[in-house]
Amino acid sequence: MRNALDPSPTASATGLRACDVSLDVGNRALLDRVSLHVRPGEVVGLLGPNGSGKSTLLRILARLAEPTGGTVTLDDAPMVGLDRRITARTLGYLPQSARSEWPISARETVMLGRTPFLSPVSRISEADRTAVDEALAVTDTSHLAERAVTTLSGGERMRVMLARVLAGEPTLLLLDEPVTGLDPRHQLEAMILLDRLAQDGRGTLVVLHDLTLAARFCHRVYVLHEGMVVAEGPPARALDAATIAAAFEVEARRIGEGDNALIVPWSVQVNGSEDRNAGRR
Repeated sequence: MRNALDPSPTASATGLRACDVSLDVGNRALLDRVSLHVRPGEVVGLLGPNGSGKSTLLRILARLAEPTGGTVTLDDAPMVGLDRRITARTLGYLPQSARSEWPISARETVMLGRTPFLSPVSRISEADRTAVDEALAVTDTSHLAERAVTTLSGGERMRVMLARVLAGEPTLLLLDEPVTGLDPRHQLEAMILLDRLAQDGRGTLVVLHDLTLAARFCHRVYVLHEGMVVAEGPPARALDAATIAAAFEVEARRIGEGDNALIVPWSVQVNGSEDRNAGRR
């Protein structure tokens, strides 16, 4: 896990960087001067309440939307000047609630992740097949390979979509709520997989709503609130009581201390005070 393995990315590592990224739609600022950095060898959590701008930011980082201000660089090169095919081979993006409407097999769906390596006239190679098989294996979906994705459960489909991203062998992952809909075992397996990928030198920016998973597996976290970064750093420091209360409007209880603490949302803040009237104590 994070504490035992601690890849300790060096300050000189490059990776993906956003600097003062803003996005205005009409008179509303969806993102306001957001800066973050995802380096090789680390798992970075992107946290915040619904509507705080997390998915919007990931779309900008994946070159699916353009900011109205600020810059995004990949390995110190401005993203806007990079060939999109090269970008697609470097960045793996999994959108929120990723799905496929086509009744094709899970294996064929995962093979779509090899698209950046194929030309219109090229054939599927042994390297492509190997990458797909490995992606199916690490996401525990090999047994689903021949089933149509439209017949899979929500959790199974999410794991297949994650396998599709991994089949492209990207060095940086942008994952929007990849554990949503998964049962506890597969949530843990997904996060353990991201940790293992970090050991191999890949970087991940992952949107999470589970504060406990973020505290356990992320090297660093960014907390967004109303389009702004309100906290960043190691989870033990960034996810303090004041930040959680301000960003999520909940009171959280901390079990343990330091990097090994578990953070459990416990009660809702009502008009600035804690509502203790619901649930068992």
